[in-house]
Amino acid sequence: MTFNNSLLLLVKHNQGIDFKELLAKITPRYKSPTSAKSALMRSLKDMTSFGLIKREGTKIFITDKGLASMSMEMKDKLVIRLNEEIKRPLGNLEEIVRLLVVLSQRGAQDKDLLNNAKENASFTIADLAELRSKIRAQRKHLKKMSFLLEVQAEKLKELDFNDSVSLTYDNSIAAKLALFCTGNKVIVETKDQEVLSKIPDHWKKLEIITVEGENISLLTQLLGSTPSAKATLYAPGLRVTLMAGKSTFFGSHKKIKEFLELKIGEAIKQTESSTQVQQGSIKQ
Repeated sequence: MTFNNSLLLLVKHNQGIDFKELLAKITPRYKSPTSAKSALMRSLKDMTSFGLIKREGTKIFITDKGLASMSMEMKDKLVIRLNEEIKRPLGNLEEIVRLLVVLSQRGAQDKDLLNNAKENASFTIADLAELRSKIRAQRKHLKKMSFLLEVQAEKLKELDFNDSVSLTYDNSIAAKLALFCTGNKVIVETKDQEVLSKIPDHWKKLEIITVEGENISLLTQLLGSTPSAKATLYAPGLRVTLMAGKSTFFGSHKKIKEFLELKIGEAIKQTESSTQVQQGSIKQ
């Protein structure tokens, strides 16, 4: 329900409620009493102008028009939505449950709203029981499909099919990547000016960075020093995309597995042992 309709419901159940009492009931919904008071005063002003409520001094009463408005809210926005959702129940179960919770809660508070819902609902309790049966049947089917997908995934692993993994790009991943690329050439494509500004001129040609040997480790560290880096790194059998501190590795299943199984301690140790050499080469 909208805030106005929630207020109408409170007023209906507390005819002649005082402004301060009404404010006390809604204040917990807001970050501060000031914001709650502002919202309440604005809503009461609007509802008074539309004839949904009337005020007698500090007392607030709901009008027949206000009661009709609540009835329309239940009919047009809740029951109609439930009627539509239950026509295709398995497509949006969470929404159906949410709407049913609203219906049961509001219906318990207001008999008029409940009666309105009864008159306009196109579903029954038996329909909900049937829906539960469909869910149970689907659950069995999904369990079977999950098993079959697992079997096929294992077969694709045996065939060394394409695989991928997403990891936070931190120092340990940078070190593992450098170790994985040892003895090979690494190419990086990027338009990220922050990254390019950190790269030695003799490593790059326009937006292409090429390094090999001991410089690979320094490159992977430089990429990690830019948390928002956007770049694509090409290594032997791997393509690595970097974005906002995340790295996604693409390659064959065996290559991905080979990378993941590299020992982090070994990778970091090798990186540290070659740091001085790398710093010397970057100046050349």
